[in-house]
Amino acid sequence: MPKSKRNRISQTQIANELGFSQALVSMALNGRKKGISEKTYKIIWDYATQHGYSPRGMNIESAKENLDVATIGSILRSPLKLANKSNFFSHVDQGLHDRLNSNDIKTIFLGSEDDLAAAAKKNSLALPNSVKGIAIMGEVRPDFFEKVRSLGKPTVYISSRATGKCHSVLSNESESAELLVDHLCSLGHSEFAWLGGNQHMGRFHDRLNGLKTALKARGLKLEKRFMLESIEADRKEGFEFARRIIDICDGSDLPTAWICLNGLIARGAINCLFQNGYKVGHEISVAAIDMTSVCQEESPTITAAGADPEILGAEAGRILMDAISGVSNALSDVTLPSQFLKGESTGPAPVLTGRAV
Repeated sequence: MPKSKRNRISQTQIANELGFSQALVSMALNGRKKGISEKTYKIIWDYATQHGYSPRGMNIESAKENLDVATIGSILRSPLKLANKSNFFSHVDQGLHDRLNSNDIKTIFLGSEDDLAAAAKKNSLALPNSVKGIAIMGEVRPDFFEKVRSLGKPTVYISSRATGKCHSVLSNESESAELLVDHLCSLGHSEFAWLGGNQHMGRFHDRLNGLKTALKARGLKLEKRFMLESIEADRKEGFEFARRIIDICDGSDLPTAWICLNGLIARGAINCLFQNGYKVGHEISVAAIDMTSVCQEESPTITAAGADPEILGAEAGRILMDAISGVSNALSDVTLPSQFLKGESTGPAPVLTGRAV
Protein backbone atom coordinates (compact mmCIF):
# COMPACT_ATOMS: atom_id res chain seq x y z
CA MET A 1 0.00 0.00 0.00
CA PRO A 2 1.37 3.44 -0.90
CA LYS A 3 2.74 5.52 1.93
CA SER A 4 0.72 8.50 3.14
CA LYS A 5 1.96 11.99 2.37
CA ARG A 6 3.03 12.34 6.02
CA ASN A 7 5.04 9.13 5.81
CA ARG A 8 6.51 9.77 2.38
CA ILE A 9 9.14 7.15 1.56
CA SER A 10 12.71 8.42 1.29
CA GLN A 11 15.54 7.54 -1.07
CA THR A 12 17.34 5.85 1.83
CA GLN A 13 14.31 3.65 2.53
CA ILE A 14 14.04 2.74 -1.15
CA ALA A 15 17.72 1.83 -1.20
CA ASN A 16 17.37 -0.34 1.93
CA GLU A 17 14.25 -2.09 0.63
CA LEU A 18 15.77 -2.88 -2.75
CA GLY A 19 19.29 -3.58 -1.55
CA PHE A 20 20.88 -0.81 -3.64
CA SER A 21 23.17 1.97 -2.56
CA GLN A 22 21.58 5.31 -1.71
CA ALA A 23 23.84 6.98 -4.31
CA LEU A 24 22.56 4.66 -7.03
CA VAL A 25 18.93 5.31 -6.08
CA SER A 26 19.55 9.07 -6.01
CA MET A 27 21.10 8.99 -9.47
CA ALA A 28 18.18 7.02 -10.92
CA LEU A 29 15.51 9.24 -9.36
CA ASN A 30 17.27 12.31 -10.74
CA GLY A 31 17.07 10.89 -14.25
CA ARG A 32 20.73 9.87 -14.62
CA LYS A 33 20.98 6.59 -16.50
CA LYS A 34 24.70 6.53 -17.24
CA GLY A 35 26.25 3.46 -15.64
CA ILE A 36 22.86 2.06 -14.54
CA SER A 37 21.36 -0.95 -16.28
CA GLU A 38 17.93 -0.55 -17.83
CA LYS A 39 16.57 -3.27 -15.56
CA THR A 40 17.86 -1.63 -12.35
CA TYR A 41 16.66 1.79 -13.46
CA LYS A 42 13.14 0.43 -14.03
CA ILE A 43 13.07 -1.43 -10.71
CA ILE A 44 13.94 1.76 -8.80
CA TRP A 45 11.39 3.92 -10.62
CA ASP A 46 8.61 1.33 -10.35
CA TYR A 47 9.18 0.85 -6.63
CA ALA A 48 9.37 4.61 -5.99
CA THR A 49 6.17 5.24 -7.91
CA GLN A 50 4.25 2.45 -6.19
CA HIS A 51 5.27 3.66 -2.74
CA GLY A 52 4.46 7.33 -3.25
CA TYR A 53 7.97 8.73 -3.40
CA SER A 54 7.71 12.48 -4.09
CA PRO A 55 10.57 14.88 -3.34
CA ARG A 56 9.43 18.22 -2.02
CA GLY A 57 8.36 20.43 -4.92
CA MET A 58 8.32 17.63 -7.50
CA ASN A 59 5.53 15.39 -8.71
CA ILE A 60 7.09 12.01 -9.36
CA GLU A 61 4.55 10.96 -11.97
CA SER A 62 5.19 14.14 -13.90
CA ALA A 63 8.94 13.74 -13.57
CA LYS A 64 8.84 10.12 -14.68
CA GLU A 65 6.68 11.03 -17.65
CA ASN A 66 9.08 13.81 -18.67
CA LEU A 67 11.95 11.33 -18.78
CA ASP A 68 10.13 9.54 -21.59
CA VAL A 69 9.46 12.65 -23.69
CA ALA A 70 11.19 12.29 -27.06
CA THR A 71 14.20 14.59 -27.34
CA ILE A 72 16.89 15.38 -29.90
CA GLY A 73 20.34 15.97 -28.46
CA SER A 74 22.74 18.51 -29.97
CA ILE A 75 26.54 18.48 -29.90
CA LEU A 76 28.66 21.55 -30.64
CA ARG A 77 31.98 21.20 -32.46
CA SER A 78 35.31 21.99 -30.84
CA PRO A 79 36.42 24.50 -29.64
CA LEU A 80 32.96 26.06 -29.27
CA LYS A 81 31.04 25.82 -26.02
CA LEU A 82 27.50 26.74 -25.08
CA ALA A 83 28.64 29.96 -23.38
CA ASN A 84 30.37 31.21 -26.53
CA LYS A 85 28.32 29.49 -29.20
CA SER A 86 29.05 31.01 -32.58
CA ASN A 87 26.54 33.37 -34.11
CA PHE A 88 25.95 30.85 -36.90
CA PHE A 89 25.16 27.87 -34.69
CA SER A 90 22.94 29.96 -32.43
CA HIS A 91 20.71 30.47 -35.47
CA VAL A 92 20.95 26.79 -36.45
CA ASP A 93 19.95 25.76 -32.94
CA GLN A 94 16.95 28.10 -33.03
CA GLY A 95 15.72 26.59 -36.29
CA LEU A 96 16.17 23.07 -34.95
CA HIS A 97 14.30 23.89 -31.76
CA ASP A 98 11.40 25.58 -33.55
CA ARG A 99 10.88 22.70 -35.98
CA LEU A 100 11.01 20.02 -33.30
CA ASN A 101 9.03 21.94 -30.68
CA SER A 102 6.16 22.41 -33.11
CA ASN A 103 5.97 18.62 -33.25
CA ASP A 104 6.17 18.12 -29.45
CA ILE A 105 9.79 16.97 -29.57
CA LYS A 106 12.22 18.65 -27.19
CA THR A 107 15.86 19.53 -27.66
CA ILE A 108 18.68 19.03 -25.17
CA PHE A 109 22.28 20.21 -25.30
CA LEU A 110 24.44 17.12 -24.79
CA GLY A 111 27.70 19.06 -24.60
CA SER A 112 30.62 20.29 -26.63
CA GLU A 113 32.88 17.96 -28.59
CA ASP A 114 35.77 18.57 -26.18
CA ASP A 115 33.70 17.87 -23.06
CA LEU A 116 32.13 14.71 -24.44
CA ALA A 117 35.41 13.41 -25.86
CA ALA A 118 37.03 13.81 -22.44
CA ALA A 119 34.14 11.99 -20.78
CA ALA A 120 34.31 9.20 -23.37
CA LYS A 121 37.95 8.50 -22.42
CA LYS A 122 36.79 7.58 -18.91
CA ASN A 123 33.58 5.82 -19.85
CA SER A 124 31.78 4.97 -23.04
CA LEU A 125 29.28 7.57 -24.21
CA ALA A 126 25.74 6.85 -23.03
CA LEU A 127 22.47 8.66 -23.54
CA PRO A 128 19.05 8.50 -21.86
CA ASN A 129 16.44 6.49 -23.74
CA SER A 130 14.49 9.71 -24.27
CA VAL A 131 17.18 10.91 -26.72
CA LYS A 132 15.99 9.59 -30.07
CA GLY A 133 18.41 11.38 -32.38
CA ILE A 134 21.52 13.56 -32.49
CA ALA A 135 22.35 16.80 -34.32
CA ILE A 136 26.08 17.50 -34.67
CA MET A 137 26.65 21.23 -35.21
CA GLY A 138 29.84 21.75 -37.15
CA GLU A 139 32.67 19.48 -38.21
CA VAL A 140 34.04 17.23 -35.46
CA ARG A 141 37.10 15.00 -35.33
CA PRO A 142 36.71 11.65 -37.14
CA ASP A 143 37.40 9.57 -34.01
CA PHE A 144 34.81 11.49 -32.01
CA PHE A 145 32.30 11.23 -34.84
CA GLU A 146 32.68 7.44 -34.80
CA LYS A 147 32.01 7.37 -31.05
CA VAL A 148 28.80 9.32 -31.59
CA ARG A 149 27.84 7.06 -34.46
CA SER A 150 28.40 3.98 -32.28
CA LEU A 151 25.47 5.10 -30.11
CA GLY A 152 23.19 3.85 -32.85
CA LYS A 153 20.96 6.94 -32.91
CA PRO A 154 19.81 8.67 -36.10
CA THR A 155 22.36 11.44 -36.61
CA VAL A 156 22.45 14.52 -38.79
CA TYR A 157 25.62 16.49 -39.52
CA ILE A 158 25.01 20.23 -39.93
CA SER A 159 27.53 22.18 -42.08
CA SER A 160 29.58 19.07 -42.66
CA ARG A 161 29.07 15.63 -44.17
CA ALA A 162 30.03 12.00 -43.71
CA THR A 163 28.52 10.48 -46.81
CA GLY A 164 27.19 6.97 -46.27
CA LYS A 165 27.47 7.24 -42.48
CA CYS A 166 24.82 9.75 -41.42
CA HIS A 167 22.46 12.43 -42.69
CA SER A 168 23.80 15.88 -43.52
CA VAL A 169 22.47 19.39 -44.15
CA LEU A 170 24.75 21.92 -45.82
CA SER A 171 24.81 25.31 -47.49
CA ASN A 172 25.59 25.62 -51.19
CA GLU A 173 28.98 27.25 -50.65
CA SER A 174 29.88 27.51 -54.35
CA GLU A 175 26.61 29.28 -55.09
CA SER A 176 27.20 31.71 -52.22
CA ALA A 177 30.67 32.62 -53.50
CA GLU A 178 29.34 33.02 -57.05
CA LEU A 179 26.55 35.37 -55.93
CA LEU A 180 29.06 37.63 -54.16
CA VAL A 181 31.52 37.60 -57.06
CA ASP A 182 28.71 38.41 -59.51
CA HIS A 183 27.63 41.34 -57.38
CA LEU A 184 31.12 42.75 -56.89
CA CYS A 185 32.14 42.32 -60.53
CA SER A 186 28.96 44.09 -61.60
CA LEU A 187 30.18 47.01 -59.50
CA GLY A 188 33.48 47.08 -61.39
CA HIS A 189 35.72 45.24 -58.90
CA SER A 190 38.55 43.09 -60.25
CA GLU A 191 40.98 42.89 -57.31
CA PHE A 192 39.87 40.47 -54.61
CA ALA A 193 41.05 39.31 -51.19
CA TRP A 194 39.99 36.24 -49.20
CA LEU A 195 39.72 36.48 -45.40
CA GLY A 196 39.21 32.92 -44.19
CA GLY A 197 39.09 31.33 -40.75
CA ASN A 198 38.48 27.69 -39.70
CA GLN A 199 41.17 26.69 -42.20
CA HIS A 200 41.20 23.07 -40.99
CA MET A 201 37.52 22.53 -41.78
CA GLY A 202 35.74 21.46 -44.93
CA ARG A 203 33.59 24.58 -44.93
CA PHE A 204 36.72 26.76 -45.34
CA HIS A 205 37.90 24.79 -48.38
CA ASP A 206 34.43 24.63 -49.96
CA ARG A 207 34.04 28.40 -49.73
CA LEU A 208 37.56 29.20 -50.92
CA ASN A 209 37.31 26.78 -53.85
CA GLY A 210 33.92 28.25 -54.73
CA LEU A 211 35.46 31.73 -54.74
CA LYS A 212 38.39 30.65 -56.93
CA THR A 213 36.04 28.96 -59.40
CA ALA A 214 33.75 32.00 -59.62
CA LEU A 215 36.71 34.32 -60.21
CA LYS A 216 38.27 32.01 -62.81
CA ALA A 217 35.00 31.99 -64.77
CA ARG A 218 35.41 35.77 -65.10
CA GLY A 219 39.10 35.70 -66.00
CA LEU A 220 40.16 36.74 -62.49
CA LYS A 221 42.21 35.12 -59.74
CA LEU A 222 43.27 35.62 -56.15
CA GLU A 223 46.81 36.74 -55.49
CA LYS A 224 48.43 34.43 -52.98
CA ARG A 225 49.40 37.33 -50.71
CA PHE A 226 45.72 38.26 -50.39
CA MET A 227 44.60 34.74 -49.40
CA LEU A 228 44.64 34.97 -45.60
CA GLU A 229 43.94 32.05 -43.29
CA SER A 230 43.62 31.32 -39.58
CA ILE A 231 42.38 28.62 -37.21
CA GLU A 232 39.68 30.77 -35.61
CA ALA A 233 37.02 32.82 -37.36
CA ASP A 234 35.98 35.71 -35.12
CA ARG A 235 36.18 39.53 -35.13
CA LYS A 236 39.73 39.40 -33.82
CA GLU A 237 40.89 37.41 -36.84
CA GLY A 238 39.08 39.79 -39.20
CA PHE A 239 40.79 42.80 -37.63
CA GLU A 240 44.22 41.15 -37.94
CA PHE A 241 43.56 40.13 -41.54
CA ALA A 242 42.77 43.74 -42.47
CA ARG A 243 45.85 44.97 -40.63
CA ARG A 244 48.01 42.52 -42.60
CA ILE A 245 46.57 43.58 -45.96
CA ILE A 246 47.19 47.24 -45.14
CA ASP A 247 50.77 46.39 -44.13
CA ILE A 248 51.35 44.23 -47.23
CA CYS A 249 50.25 47.09 -49.48
CA ASP A 250 52.08 49.69 -47.38
CA GLY A 251 48.85 51.67 -47.16
CA SER A 252 48.23 51.97 -50.93
CA ASP A 253 46.70 49.96 -53.79
CA LEU A 254 44.69 47.63 -51.59
CA PRO A 255 42.44 45.07 -53.31
CA THR A 256 39.03 46.70 -53.50
CA ALA A 257 36.79 43.64 -52.89
CA TRP A 258 37.20 41.53 -49.75
CA ILE A 259 35.22 38.32 -49.30
CA CYS A 260 35.14 36.90 -45.78
CA LEU A 261 34.41 33.39 -44.52
CA ASN A 262 31.69 34.75 -42.21
CA GLY A 263 30.09 37.90 -40.84
CA LEU A 264 32.22 38.00 -37.69
CA ILE A 265 35.44 38.18 -39.71
CA ALA A 266 33.84 40.85 -41.90
CA ARG A 267 32.92 42.93 -38.82
CA GLY A 268 36.48 42.74 -37.53
CA ALA A 269 37.92 43.76 -40.90
CA ILE A 270 35.47 46.68 -41.20
CA ASN A 271 36.47 47.93 -37.74
CA CYS A 272 40.13 47.92 -38.71
CA LEU A 273 39.44 49.72 -41.99
CA PHE A 274 37.45 52.40 -40.19
CA GLN A 275 40.23 52.88 -37.63
CA ASN A 276 42.70 53.41 -40.47
CA GLY A 277 40.56 55.97 -42.27
CA TYR A 278 39.16 53.83 -45.09
CA LYS A 279 35.56 54.28 -46.26
CA VAL A 280 33.89 50.90 -46.34
CA GLY A 281 31.48 50.61 -49.26
CA HIS A 282 33.38 53.30 -51.15
CA GLU A 283 37.13 52.70 -51.14
CA ILE A 284 36.91 49.08 -49.97
CA SER A 285 33.94 46.74 -50.36
CA VAL A 286 33.54 43.92 -47.81
CA ALA A 287 31.19 40.93 -48.20
CA ALA A 288 30.60 37.73 -46.23
CA ILE A 289 29.51 34.18 -46.91
CA ASP A 290 27.00 34.28 -44.11
CA MET A 291 23.32 34.88 -43.45
CA THR A 292 23.12 35.55 -39.71
CA SER A 293 22.05 38.61 -37.74
CA VAL A 294 25.64 39.80 -37.34
CA CYS A 295 25.44 41.00 -40.95
CA GLN A 296 22.44 43.24 -40.26
CA GLU A 297 22.60 44.21 -36.58
CA GLU A 298 25.24 46.93 -36.93
CA SER A 299 26.11 49.73 -39.33
CA PRO A 300 27.23 49.37 -42.00
CA THR A 301 25.11 46.38 -42.88
CA ILE A 302 27.13 43.68 -44.62
CA THR A 303 26.49 42.36 -48.12
CA ALA A 304 26.09 38.62 -47.64
CA ALA A 305 25.19 35.35 -49.35
CA GLY A 306 24.47 31.94 -47.91
CA ALA A 307 21.81 29.53 -46.75
CA ASP A 308 19.62 30.70 -43.89
CA PRO A 309 21.05 28.89 -40.82
CA GLU A 310 17.63 28.66 -39.17
CA ILE A 311 16.38 26.80 -42.23
CA LEU A 312 19.43 24.52 -41.95
CA GLY A 313 18.38 23.72 -38.38
CA ALA A 314 14.75 23.23 -39.35
CA GLU A 315 15.73 20.86 -42.17
CA ALA A 316 17.90 18.88 -39.76
CA GLY A 317 14.89 18.60 -37.46
CA ARG A 318 12.70 17.34 -40.29
CA ILE A 319 15.24 14.69 -41.26
CA LEU A 320 15.54 13.46 -37.68
CA MET A 321 11.76 13.33 -37.22
CA ASP A 322 11.45 11.22 -40.37
CA ALA A 323 14.24 8.94 -39.20
CA ILE A 324 12.89 8.28 -35.70
CA SER A 325 9.34 7.79 -36.97
CA GLY A 326 10.45 5.28 -39.59
CA VAL A 327 9.23 7.37 -42.53
CA SER A 328 12.50 6.72 -44.35
CA ASN A 329 15.58 4.57 -43.77
CA ALA A 330 17.59 6.28 -46.50
CA LEU A 331 20.44 8.62 -45.58
CA SER A 332 19.92 12.20 -46.75
CA ASP A 333 22.57 14.65 -47.97
CA VAL A 334 20.65 17.92 -48.30
CA THR A 335 22.22 21.06 -49.81
CA LEU A 336 20.17 24.21 -49.34
CA PRO A 337 20.19 27.07 -51.88
CA SER A 338 21.88 30.36 -51.10
CA GLN A 339 20.23 33.73 -50.67
CA PHE A 340 21.76 37.12 -51.47
CA LEU A 341 21.37 40.24 -49.37
CA LYS A 342 22.87 43.56 -50.44
CA GLY A 343 24.22 45.66 -47.58
CA GLU A 344 25.95 48.99 -47.12
CA SER A 345 29.43 47.43 -47.04
CA THR A 346 29.75 47.14 -50.84
CA GLY A 347 29.67 49.76 -53.57
CA PRO A 348 31.17 50.66 -56.96
CA ALA A 349 34.90 50.11 -57.35
CA PRO A 350 36.75 53.42 -56.96
CA VAL A 351 38.70 54.75 -59.90
CA LEU A 352 41.63 55.48 -57.59
CA THR A 353 42.16 53.07 -54.68
CA GLY A 354 45.55 54.21 -53.48
CA ARG A 355 46.14 56.06 -50.28
CA ALA A 356 49.11 58.18 -49.29
CA VAL A 357 51.32 56.77 -46.58
